[in-house]
Amino acid sequence: MENKKILVVDDEFTIRYLVEHQLKRHGFEAVMAKDGPSALEAARTHKPDLIVLDIMMPGMDGFDVCRQLKNDPDLAHIPVIFLTALARKKDKLRAFEAGADDYLTKPFQTDEFVAHLTAVLRRAGQRKNSEGQAKKRNGRIAALYSPKGGVGTSTLAIHMGEALVLREGHKVVLIDLALPLGGLAPMLKLYSARHIMNLLTDQTDLNLDEILRNSQRHRANLHIIPAPGFFIQAQEKPSPARLNSVLNILTTNGYDVVLDAGSTLTPLTFAALKHAHKNFVVTSGQPIANQHVDTFLAAARQIGLDPRRLMPVVNEIHGPVDDVKLARLPVARIPHVSERSRTRLWLQEQGFRKLVSIMLT
Repeated sequence: MENKKILVVDDEFTIRYLVEHQLKRHGFEAVMAKDGPSALEAARTHKPDLIVLDIMMPGMDGFDVCRQLKNDPDLAHIPVIFLTALARKKDKLRAFEAGADDYLTKPFQTDEFVAHLTAVLRRAGQRKNSEGQAKKRNGRIAALYSPKGGVGTSTLAIHMGEALVLREGHKVVLIDLALPLGGLAPMLKLYSARHIMNLLTDQTDLNLDEILRNSQRHRANLHIIPAPGFFIQAQEKPSPARLNSVLNILTTNGYDVVLDAGSTLTPLTFAALKHAHKNFVVTSGQPIANQHVDTFLAAARQIGLDPRRLMPVVNEIHGPVDDVKLARLPVARIPHVSERSRTRLWLQEQGFRKLVSIMLT
């Protein structure tokens, strides 16, 4: 990523100075602009590889700047990351509607900022390299399921989705199948009008546009399709066949899919486990959770699941566990991190990378 040119647009000198300093430390070339008009002029003059854009600026706000950039044929290809103090959902939604590629809030961690910036640049490069190529990459599906609730399956699913976007540059859809209430929407403070039940009945035509219309963009290239968040009528049973169609449409269009299958084995979650390329069976490492996982894995073949695609994962959500006793060796371990210990953070990151690596093989 060295020698990439980044245009930073912010009316506060201290922010411009801080971001410029961090960019240069990581080998980027930085160009500064303090308001909307000077940003548009700098974009036309310097042709940056990426634009970091504030929202609240005098005269022309960041939304207007982004829309003008995306409406200019010579500038529309330049990815835009919003870096703003505004953390409201409606502002984030407006940013993506204006054409943003990512959205970060102040104050920010330097390593997180650089990771997002690098991921957006990588995706932009992949789009450029893939233009004109007929062959498309098919996406992969990973399901996360636990026979015992309260072991952090939803948290793990979110981290996996973000790792696929940030580390691999893939398009990702994260689907909450823990119906009806789910866990993703409350954790991420998402809207509830667009949810998976809209796609699992026979009332709508299924295509990629309709699927994405019922998703909510969490960050660049990461779409969330939450559970409805309310109890559904008895006659509104979700269709496993419709779920299979949703998954086929997404993967044939190059989307990786992460399924939060919750902790109850319903016909819908069973279909998800059957359809997924890899299934991660999650335990907290504590004895009762381990016993549930062992029982489920032992019964897998009997209930029609391929044991080879069921892989135990230890997610130490309740705290470190020294001695994890499972009948099968876990494929990954996500350590508990209660403080910013570099060692434990590194180990946690390695755990997520291992899951992503297994999913994509």
